[in-house]
Amino acid sequence: MNLFIVLTLSASWYLVGLGVTVGANTYPSFALVGNDEWPRFHHHHSNSISWAVGIAWVGQAAGILGWFVRGGHRMAWWITAILAFAAVAMTAAVAVGLHNQLSVGRNASLLKRLQVVHWLRTVAWIGSALAATSALL
Repeated sequence: MNLFIVLTLSASWYLVGLGVTVGANTYPSFALVGNDEWPRFHHHHSNSISWAVGIAWVGQAAGILGWFVRGGHRMAWWITAILAFAAVAMTAAVAVGLHNQLSVGRNASLLKRLQVVHWLRTVAWIGSALAATSALL
């Protein structure tokens, strides 16, 4: 068994779970936070979620790199790697900027855009996890 595939798979499915939880629970709950509490709440969310995602991304990246070096299941590797990269790119190119804009105040339009990007990112995580699962099987 390729332990790098297992690492990739574990990190990828973790990100799927995190993505679904954030999309179904966390982002909708933003509407419950008052304007006065918003900056502090958003700052806390941004710091906490950065750790939750960042550690998994390190594991996923290490797994993908090790899997490449070790070889095997090349088509599954490419799909996993491309989709994992797409999720990181969506975060860096769009979500981070939206969060930066939201740090000064809640904005319904920005929150809707953030949710759309988030669900697209979650779909990429699902595809990445499924591809890694297929490699393990």
